[in-house]
Amino acid sequence: MKVKELPENTLQRLIIYLRVLEYLEREKIDPISSEDLARRCGVNSAQLRKDLSFVGNLGTKGVGYSVKSLKYSLKKFLGRNHEWNLILGGINPLANFLLENSQLFKEGFNFMAVFDTRDEYIGKVYSGLSVYNLSQISYVVRNIRVDIGVITADETPELYLETFLREGIKAILNLSNVPLFSENEKIKIENFSFPFILTKLSYFLKLYEEK
Repeated sequence: MKVKELPENTLQRLIIYLRVLEYLEREKIDPISSEDLARRCGVNSAQLRKDLSFVGNLGTKGVGYSVKSLKYSLKKFLGRNHEWNLILGGINPLANFLLENSQLFKEGFNFMAVFDTRDEYIGKVYSGLSVYNLSQISYVVRNIRVDIGVITADETPELYLETFLREGIKAILNLSNVPLFSENEKIKIENFSFPFILTKLSYFLKLYEEK
């Protein structure tokens, strides 16, 4: 099954399974039963087995799952078995945090270039990367492979999206506070912001208080 055919909720759960398996491997827990793995992942064992059926026949009856083998299979299925090149648009504290985050590098997500539109940032160096003017992006993407564009800009995030799309970038993580979308089904944009997530939690608290 192609990734694009995978239900979104299933994909999210598979990513959770992978994170839990990475933790289990660090803790040297291997093998693990489907019931125990399901509990640690916040689902029931039937849901776990159904989700993992998209990846393959991975368990052993009476034994459960090999943590190392299942983690390998999930990483391969999710495209995490090789490295991806990222570019970043918009210097701010969040951008600095991402560029300095060694965990992203360890997991195969490598920032290759940084862009901004403000003169005061052009030419400055952040975590070993010089900031290019956004107008120079064509020159940069001709010389390096770019897989994912990350938008952190506080101002005009739409400009970065338009520019990234024009350069053929098909996977974009939008961390600005303005939701961004594309009508092109071949473009994948993930919108994420802390206010968005915290608003979901505030709604939960409001419901709880009203009961």
